[in-house]
Amino acid sequence: MSKNIIINTNCKNRIKPTLTRDMKTEALLVFARTALERFFERNKDLAFAKLGTIEETKIVYATLWDLKQKLQDTVVNVEYLINLTNSAKTQTNLKELVKFEEPLITYYDAMAKRVEFHIPKERVFMPEFLVICTLCHWLVEEEKSISLYPFLKNYDFLYLIERFEVTALENKDDDIKNIMDIYRVSTDLIETLKKTKYRYNKDRVSKTRKKK
Repeated sequence: MSKNIIINTNCKNRIKPTLTRDMKTEALLVFARTALERFFERNKDLAFAKLGTIEETKIVYATLWDLKQKLQDTVVNVEYLINLTNSAKTQTNLKELVKFEEPLITYYDAMAKRVEFHIPKERVFMPEFLVICTLCHWLVEEEKSISLYPFLKNYDFLYLIERFEVTALENKDDDIKNIMDIYRVSTDLIETLKKTKYRYNKDRVSKTRKKK
């Protein structure tokens, strides 16, 4: 695969990792960007859930909005991956690009399938809290490198989690159950991401190496 390949994506300054560990971080960030975009689009005309005081609520959702914008600038979303794979079915010139994106697609799909398993469409859940929990687990608990995405160090994910926890404790038992459910889902997503492997085609022989 040529390193000079030009990738047309739906972000201006895409950061494309080359190491597997960083590709998995990229996949998680694609998941986060997609979830946050859909969350804010779905709630653009609605009032957000109150998380403590009005000021605390504003801080939480302003932080998530800022994170969304940073991700939109540096990582693709799932729509890009879907459009790419669909277009490659009829445009053979895109097959090489699909191959280039296969590790990212593999890691993202593994997480997406677990979300579908845990949270069916008919169930109401908090995608913004799931994003916070998965990022906190991956970056804080697992201590994964953010050298490619240094802007992530500016977000206090533990504080954001605390706002949801405190609000749940002050409200109904159902809220506490929802929080615990999201914790379990986020843990499963991270474990799935850690275990998922992408098998590179090591048997492919370069044309320049073929015997005449």
